[in-house]
Amino acid sequence: MGMKIAKNDVNIVNPRQQEEIPLTAEQQADMFRKNWTSEDARWQMAVVQHFGWEVGNRLNKEVATQMGKVAMQRLMKELGITGVKDFRELRRVIDIAMTLFFPKPDFDYHFEEPSDTEWVGIVRRCVSYDNVKRVGAEKQYDCGCFAIRVGWYAALGVDVEETLGKCLKAGDDRCEVTVHMKACGSSR
Repeated sequence: MGMKIAKNDVNIVNPRQQEEIPLTAEQQADMFRKNWTSEDARWQMAVVQHFGWEVGNRLNKEVATQMGKVAMQRLMKELGITGVKDFRELRRVIDIAMTLFFPKPDFDYHFEEPSDTEWVGIVRRCVSYDNVKRVGAEKQYDCGCFAIRVGWYAALGVDVEETLGKCLKAGDDRCEVTVHMKACGSSR
């Protein structure tokens, strides 16, 4: 399951037309991610303007869960896996997903493992939160990150419990999310 993210000058849109897009694969991927998050933010704000924060947050979480599941299914297909059988495999896939979908420097995070069925994600910077705070909506906005991961876990066939300790939105210097794996694959 070892996946290495290569840096190269391939046109990820159409490899046969490399000369038409003078950007590295990394630049192209970064542009796709930024366009996706910009579209997501604008969609959220349009819903909020028409229907209010309660509906906007609820719909955002519904969409984020569905999108998270599809994104993880695509990643699993590329990795050649159908699920994970234990905590180590789950951590490995989550590490890959975080690297692809929430790259540095927009997101500054690391993981600690207090036990063999639990890890703590510590997020010191989240570009989504930074943007919400910049427009003064941090009090109304409900983060979609938990919903995205619900989709990831559903695709992977694992039962986990996430608990939020510290939170950037609450004024803490970081978010701390404890992830406890309850069941995995056939043990569910």
